Amino acid sequence: MNPGNVRPLEGVRVLDFTQLLPGPAATRFLADFGAEVIKIEPPAGDPARFVPPLVDGESALFAEINRGKKSVVADLKNGRERQAVLELAASADVVMEGFRPGVMDRIGLGYAVLAARNPRLIYVAITGFGQTGADALRAGHDVNYLALAGALDLIGQPAGPLAVPGFQIADIGGALHAVIGTLLALSAREKTGRGQFVDVSMTNAVASFMLLPLAILNATGCSPRRSDERLSGRYGCYGVYETADRRWVAVGALELKFWAALCHELDCEEFIPDQFAEGERREAIRSHLTAVFRTRPAAEWEERFRGKDVCVSACLTLAESGTYRNDPPLPVLSESRAVPDSRPPRLGEHTRELLESSAPGLAREQTPDS
Repeated sequence: MNPGNVRPLEGVRVLDFTQLLPGPAATRFLADFGAEVIKIEPPAGDPARFVPPLVDGESALFAEINRGKKSVVADLKNGRERQAVLELAASADVVMEGFRPGVMDRIGLGYAVLAARNPRLIYVAITGFGQTGADALRAGHDVNYLALAGALDLIGQPAGPLAVPGFQIADIGGALHAVIGTLLALSAREKTGRGQFVDVSMTNAVASFMLLPLAILNATGCSPRRSDERLSGRYGCYGVYETADRRWVAVGALELKFWAALCHELDCEEFIPDQFAEGERREAIRSHLTAVFRTRPAAEWEERFRGKDVCVSACLTLAESGTYRNDPPLPVLSESRAVPDSRPPRLGEHTRELLESSAPGLAREQTPDS
């Protein structure tokens, strides 16, 4: 068999109770690498099914993060339907859920119950703040997790307002941590024969991205200031500049060789020794580069620097970047490829098939396939 055709998670069954973005994004990664992901949905469906924009009546977001999965409809408050799902969980390798702490316990599907029946089960819980602590039951969304992790305070201009990112950092960070936790627990199970509980906090996931700010805090005792550190715009060699057409270019000339090359290209070699100068010299460099970049449109700067070792690039819109438009990137393995299934499941499409196999007497009373 060609090793490039082997899907590394083939044979792994995942019971997915998650909705909206973080959990479904995590299980989509698992599905793309071969896991059988069974999405347990309430009778009304995952709310993400109705998030605009809709394409042919289907949410584009839902389609993107739920491709390649199976859908089972079950009312978890209904005793017979819950029992059918419990039977299905006995055959799962992984259960993933995104409810607040205690919800799954209250409906009889918590880790203790499931692990008692299936000791090899890996149970992954994605929450805003983790299973314990004062904030465990606190409500929140991506912007709240960014705020409480200290990340939002680092985004924006020094004298301006904070900026809300144009995409979800905590949600996807939580998804990636859930994937990492799942894979680590699967690896540990190979050694121990037992599953375990994986506690994923989206706020902690954000903190894990801030290695340099945390290093600064630990070393100095002071929180980094917004847009005022070496990698956040303090110096002219690393930042963004407006262009003649009111677009922007990004300059990342951090190492001396890149900075020197940029100064040569812009005919300002006198600034080479002063890359990290402070005070008036720092402001002079910033002012000069600001004026220079405003003399040409972004596309011209992109063309001028193409193929040169200067770390300058135009700031593109998502549509302009084009690279990932039809298929956001996944990790690349040398001998195993992601094999995405482009179609998401219809609501309840696999209810009869899967519940009939796990609990025949109960499944006959379930909602029929859509």
